[in-house]
Amino acid sequence: MNYRQYTFLKYKNSEDAILYKFSGPVYTAGGKVQLNIQYGLMIAVKMEMVTPTPAVSGENASDTKSAEPANEKSASLPPPVGKEKFIFQQIEQQKDQLKDKIVLIEITLVGEGGDIGNGMLRYFAEDTSGSAMPYCRVDFPRDALNKLGLLDNPKKGPFSVYAWVHVFLEKKAAAVCVAVGAHVTVENGKATYSW
Repeated sequence: MNYRQYTFLKYKNSEDAILYKFSGPVYTAGGKVQLNIQYGLMIAVKMEMVTPTPAVSGENASDTKSAEPANEKSASLPPPVGKEKFIFQQIEQQKDQLKDKIVLIEITLVGEGGDIGNGMLRYFAEDTSGSAMPYCRVDFPRDALNKLGLLDNPKKGPFSVYAWVHVFLEKKAAAVCVAVGAHVTVENGKATYSW
């Protein structure tokens, strides 16, 4: 018999099992079809936002307009992989090379964001590829969504952001988990992302 199968995963330091895969027959108006679904998993990451202080000296010391507002910048991070926009399917296929790297993605937020603490909201996002697997979860700082005009209207888009790629070691699955900025400036091999 072809029974429905549910596969659950249990991560280290966790009491709960998580639904990971479904396989089995599904009955439709046209008859019976075999359905196989594998779910992507996401783990919350605590990201500390740091405010850099621009060096101001000499005649520019009194010119406060020459420096960008400090609260619009993130901590210095690695530069993005390139100027090419990635889709979620590419990230999954190249996860070993993209692990802990920052990539540019073009997305639209889907549904309502869930508060995951530390000023972060988690959304489902859809990339602009039109592929069979255009969805992933992306975490955003609440104040960044406010600056982008997305806090009250999250479905506005598509828009481009830089995102940090996290790879889950247990199942070698990839997920873009933290959006770090909409703009980037690279100096001396270090990148500063801003909204």
